Amino acid sequence: MKPKLLALSLVFLTACYNTQDSVPGVVSQKYIHKYGFDVNEEEWDARSQEGQVVTLLKNGVKVTRSYENGLLHGPTTHTFPHSTVVEKQQMYDRGTLLKEVLCDASGMPVREDVYEFDDRRIITLWDEKGAPISIEEYDNELLVEGKYFTADNAIESHVEGGFGERIKRDRSNQLISKDLIEEGFAVKRTSYHPNGQIHTISNYHDYQLHGEQHKFTASGKPLMKLNWNHGVLDGTKVVFRNGTKIAAIPYNNGQKHGTEFHFDDLGNLTAEIEWRNDKKHGTSQFFSEENTETEWFYKGKGVTVQKFEMLENQDRLMADLNGDFE
Repeated sequence: MKPKLLALSLVFLTACYNTQDSVPGVVSQKYIHKYGFDVNEEEWDARSQEGQVVTLLKNGVKVTRSYENGLLHGPTTHTFPHSTVVEKQQMYDRGTLLKEVLCDASGMPVREDVYEFDDRRIITLWDEKGAPISIEEYDNELLVEGKYFTADNAIESHVEGGFGERIKRDRSNQLISKDLIEEGFAVKRTSYHPNGQIHTISNYHDYQLHGEQHKFTASGKPLMKLNWNHGVLDGTKVVFRNGTKIAAIPYNNGQKHGTEFHFDDLGNLTAEIEWRNDKKHGTSQFFSEENTETEWFYKGKGVTVQKFEMLENQDRLMADLNGDFE
């Protein structure tokens, strides 16, 4: 049995064996023998735990578990709170989880996970009308096969052998994103605004943002450009307003480092700020038609220009004494 599935089965078995008072959130538990008559907990244990255990939780959820020889076998169902509609159904074979189906409040299926041998898993998603949105097969976390459908049940993209395009839609068939899949991993994702305009274009490596990322407004104008190095900002972050660049902020390994620039809507420079290791260090200058205001910082603390020069000279002297000539 797979370790994850074994652990899941043991959790359910433990819930079965505890009494009503020892299981948090339980209002009542009912034991039904496989031949249909009710038994108490002691008789249930004595009869090899074969049949069903029906548990009512304080939140109004009714859980029905089926057992054979003390192992989960057959369907396990969870209703919506204070409802007879099943929200989740799981199918077991002697303690091994084979399938799990999630449904909406009307009872329509939303998602099905089928667990196969060697950690392979098939995931099916449905729209509000019960038509499939996608059918995907995973090997552990790798996407190896996939079919993606339009609202009229036509295939609009696919993944074969770990390569292809994955399309994600919500249950109303609104386009959410398109992923470029290589060797089972998403290496590029394009997400969309509700109006169909591109929202974000992102590149990935090992599930982390890596490379350039572009963000756009719902009208299609650029909003932001970033550079990532394995999930950490690294490079110049450019910010736009109404399609015009208004800021350029330098990052080095997740920290502001270098000169940050700000501009007005006409492209005129309005500010220049020096950073070192995520702290203001050096001048912060603010420009207007009338004059230029200058502030001085040393490792994030405001200082006078004289004190800045003194501390910088002190740092250079200490670096020379320590043999640090960078």
